[in-house]
Amino acid sequence: MFEFVQKHRGFVGVAFGLVILGLMMTGGSATLMGDGGAGTLAKVDGVEVTERDLQTLAGGQQVPEAEKPKMVEQLVQRQLMMNQAKELNVLAADAQLREQIGKIDAFKGEDGKFSIERYKSMLASRNMTVAQFEQLLGEDMRMQTLVDSLGSSGFGSRLAAERLVTAVTQPREVTALVFGADKFMPQAVVSDAEVKQYYDSHQADYRLPERVKLSYVVFSRDALLPTTVVTPQQLQEHFEKNKAELAQEERQVRHILIKADAAASKDAKAAAKQKAEKLLAELKQNPARFPDLAKQNSEDPGSAVQGGDLGYNRKGVMVKAFDDAAFKLAKGELSGVVETEYGYHILQLQDVRSKSFEELKPGIEQSLRAELAQKRFDAETEKFTDMAYQQANSLQPLVDAYKLPLVQSDWVSREASADPMLNDKVREAVFGDDVLNKKHNSDAIEVSKGTLLVARVAAHEKARIPPLAEVAGKISDLLKREKAVKLAQAEGKKTLAALQAGTPVALEWTPSRPISRLRSEGLDKPAINAIFAAKLPGYAGVENKDSYIVFKVSAATAAPMDPAMRQNLVGSLEQVTGRQTVEAYIAELRKKQKVEIAQTK
Repeated sequence: MFEFVQKHRGFVGVAFGLVILGLMMTGGSATLMGDGGAGTLAKVDGVEVTERDLQTLAGGQQVPEAEKPKMVEQLVQRQLMMNQAKELNVLAADAQLREQIGKIDAFKGEDGKFSIERYKSMLASRNMTVAQFEQLLGEDMRMQTLVDSLGSSGFGSRLAAERLVTAVTQPREVTALVFGADKFMPQAVVSDAEVKQYYDSHQADYRLPERVKLSYVVFSRDALLPTTVVTPQQLQEHFEKNKAELAQEERQVRHILIKADAAASKDAKAAAKQKAEKLLAELKQNPARFPDLAKQNSEDPGSAVQGGDLGYNRKGVMVKAFDDAAFKLAKGELSGVVETEYGYHILQLQDVRSKSFEELKPGIEQSLRAELAQKRFDAETEKFTDMAYQQANSLQPLVDAYKLPLVQSDWVSREASADPMLNDKVREAVFGDDVLNKKHNSDAIEVSKGTLLVARVAAHEKARIPPLAEVAGKISDLLKREKAVKLAQAEGKKTLAALQAGTPVALEWTPSRPISRLRSEGLDKPAINAIFAAKLPGYAGVENKDSYIVFKVSAATAAPMDPAMRQNLVGSLEQVTGRQTVEAYIAELRKKQKVEIAQTK
């Protein structure tokens, strides 16, 4: 929305109506007008809201079409407040306006004081004049005065927030009896007639989709790796050809960083540089102290604990100024103070090395084998694909020619497979007429980059509803569970009624623990609501998916709350209360003032 304000949130509380707009978006009805005239987006009691207002709201940026209705609504609500402020003769004094502008950090110079030059240039860069800005700011100060008059941060709001915090944090001492379905499973008896009745009325739930079992082979570059041979001569030739890159010089450097990033002030940068120069002077007297001084002074947390050691790095890994300095040093030599975007560095070269052929050989061999396997794969792809097509009645030729394992799948439907290799493309192919009905191999399907799969149908079942005997066990277990849940809940409710009537119950309660709305200890919302609805001392009960829980609830002494935490909670709830008050006020203004929104073409 306001890019400028968002970037400089230290502006003032009401810059460009940010506070007001943030409290809005309450919705509400609006009377539709016609096209509204050139550039007119809405009218609020006859006052036009225009495209120019929208551009001001957007900070001169292009407004996406999808965002326009929301932003027009913000402008309408702003105008509702402005009209009311005018009617009530709410004003913003010039002295107050100047005071607010003087507080805006974005308009202050390096000395921390208000700068008229910076003020004008900042506004000009946002295509806004001083007069326009001061008019907007004055209007928003008038609206803020109106909001303040609603008492959104007054005594009533704070008192309500204080009471709500007390209610949220006040604990109850709670112990529980859990009536779980598992304990009642032995009592849950299901007859064959009940199973059949359920089966007859739920057959569609047990319908099995059309499905197949597949045989398939996978041909990939990785499958060729074990049989791809790299000769010693190829290894040596590759090393010699790429020696400049493979055996690049690596340098082990220590450094000390004194931070001063691009956003730092001139004074901060000067102080950082001075500190670095002082450390460099100490090091020149005794270079062996570098690790100790790095641990004590370096502001690079990753290397400071290692005495500034950055390990071995090739040229080009570090930022340019650092890199240039590091690769000019002789072993043991100190650099001067080197400035980078991070601040000021002092470097010391510890060691220089280049990896030998023997050190690099395992990596070269792995890389070459993968490269050669890829070439073999590319060369064989067309042959593999042709063989799958030309010998379409069997996968055995592919198995024999490429020494591939023949994989057997479990049942696969059109919609899903547990085997990740049998993706959407494979399933679409195997349920096609050529593979399913004519019993041919599928085409060679690329299931991922560099991986081909050919499948054929090994078994096929049409969609069917299984007979009762096939699903009777599942249905019986389901019905037993349902009955056990009902028995558990009935027993729980019976126990709750007995306890509430004063009848003692000889059952094992869980250990007592304090529960509050703020600290629910894993209990869900229905349980918390039941606990806090109970009279103290008293009992409450709640149904769960497969159990019933009876709670014994008594008052508990609230532990002292951290004052800062309580203040934060009260402040948060106070803001909610204030926002609700403003929203209600705007809704009333909308009833009094005529709002017309222009129809979009």
